[in-house]
Amino acid sequence: MPKDRCGESSGQATRARARVTVIEGGCARAGAARDLIRTRLVISRIALGAVLLASAPAAAAPCSSSEVDLAWAGTDFAEISGDTGWFPNNFAAQLRLTGRVIGETAVASGAKADVCWTESMTGTLDARRNSGWLDVAYGAEMHLYAKVDTSILGNAIYWEGELPLPYIPGDLLLAGQTQFDPSLGGQADAQVSDATAPLTLLSTDLIGDLIGIFGISGGLRVTVTPSMVTSYRSNQLHLGDHTVQAATQSFSIPRPNVGFDTALELPMSLDGVITYRPTLTFNARFDIKILGYRVVDWNLFGIPMTLPSLDRPLTMTSETPAHFALPVLEGLGEGARMDFAASATQTLEIRNRGEKELTLSPSSLPTGISAAALVVPPGGRATLQVTAGDEALAEGSATLRFASSDPDHAVVAIELGRDVGGTDPGMIEESSEGGCSTNGSAGWLLVGLGLAFATRRRQARS
Repeated sequence: MPKDRCGESSGQATRARARVTVIEGGCARAGAARDLIRTRLVISRIALGAVLLASAPAAAAPCSSSEVDLAWAGTDFAEISGDTGWFPNNFAAQLRLTGRVIGETAVASGAKADVCWTESMTGTLDARRNSGWLDVAYGAEMHLYAKVDTSILGNAIYWEGELPLPYIPGDLLLAGQTQFDPSLGGQADAQVSDATAPLTLLSTDLIGDLIGIFGISGGLRVTVTPSMVTSYRSNQLHLGDHTVQAATQSFSIPRPNVGFDTALELPMSLDGVITYRPTLTFNARFDIKILGYRVVDWNLFGIPMTLPSLDRPLTMTSETPAHFALPVLEGLGEGARMDFAASATQTLEIRNRGEKELTLSPSSLPTGISAAALVVPPGGRATLQVTAGDEALAEGSATLRFASSDPDHAVVAIELGRDVGGTDPGMIEESSEGGCSTNGSAGWLLVGLGLAFATRRRQARS
C-alpha cells in the first residue's frame, strides 16, 4: 500500500483529513452559533433599552405660579354722614340724631395664573377659590337716640336707647355684603338682596270716625316697600395681552427679545358685570289700634312692580402685576466641552441667578458616560460632575445634552472627548459685567491674540 511522505498509507491519510474536515466544520458551526447568540444579545439589550426609555415617565415641565388680588369700586355719590351729638348740653334729658347717605358698589376677587415651559412657554388663568367679596349700599338711614341721666331723692336714674322717628322711616338703605366663589363662564357668582322700611302713601282713620270708643283708631293704610337684588358674574380674565373665558383655555407667551431673565411680570385684570334689579312692592292693609297698640292687621293685597334692571360692566385691577419667578442658568454656554484626557471625571460650576430653583437633567447620555441630575437653589451654586468610563469615547467625541428648567435655555449641550482642548464652560454671559466670559481656553486665546496684535503695533511704530 502506498504511503505518503509522513509514512502513512493513503487510506489512513484520507481518513485523517476527513476527521480534520469534520472537526473544522464543527468549529465553524460553533463559531457561527456564538456570533448569532452575541447578535441576538445585542439586539435584546437595544430592545430592552428602548422599552425602558419608552416606559420611563416623562419629566414634568417646569412651572411658576402667581396669585393677585383684584378689586373694583364704583361710587355713584360720595357717602355723607352726620351726627348731631347729644343736645341740649347740660340737660338731664338729651337727644341725638345720626344719619348717612351712600351710593356705592365694591367687588373684589383673587386670580391665579400658571406658566409652564419646555421649548416654549404657555399659560393658564383661573379665579381663585373663595376669594370673592361683594358689597352694595344705596340709600339713607337715620336714627334718633335719647338719654336720661339724673337723680331723684338721691337715686341715680340713667336710660339710653333708640326712639322711632315720627313719620319718617329710619331705614331707607338697600345694602348687602357676601363672600363668593368666583368662576369664569358667565354664570352668576354672587347675589345680595335687601329692602327698606315701608313708606306710607295713604293712611285713614275710618274706625275712629265710625266707632265711638275712646282710644280706638285704624283704617286703610297703603304702603310701598323698595327692594333691590344685586348680582355679579365674572366674564373673562386678562394676563398681559392674553384673554381667557374659561379655566381650560391656555395661551402661548412669546419670548421677549432680551429673554425672560429672573422673573416675568404681567398685568392682570378681571372683567365682570354687576346687575341691579330694583322692585317696588305696594301693600294695602286694614288695621285697628286701641291706645296705640295694633290689635288687627289685615293684608288686603300686595302688588310688586319690577323696575328696569341695570347692567354695569366693570374691570377689577391690581396695582401689583402677576410675578412669575424663573431660574437663570449661568456657567454653561454655547461651545461648552469636557476633556477626559487627564482625568475620568470632569466638573463645571453651575450658577442660578434667577428667583426659582434651577434643575439640570441628562436627556441624552452617550455610551459609558454617567452624569447625575443637578438642582441649584435661587442665587446658589452647584458642581456639575460627569464621569467617562474606560470604554467611553472610543470612537471620538460625543455630545451630552441636559434638559434645563431655564426657559431661555431649555436644552444645553456639552461636547465630550479626549484631547479636545481642555474642559471649558463655553461662551457664557456674566451678569455683573454684561459681557461674555473669558474663563475658558477659547477666551484666553482671544486675549492672547489681542495682546500679540497690540505688541506688534507698538513695535511697528518704534
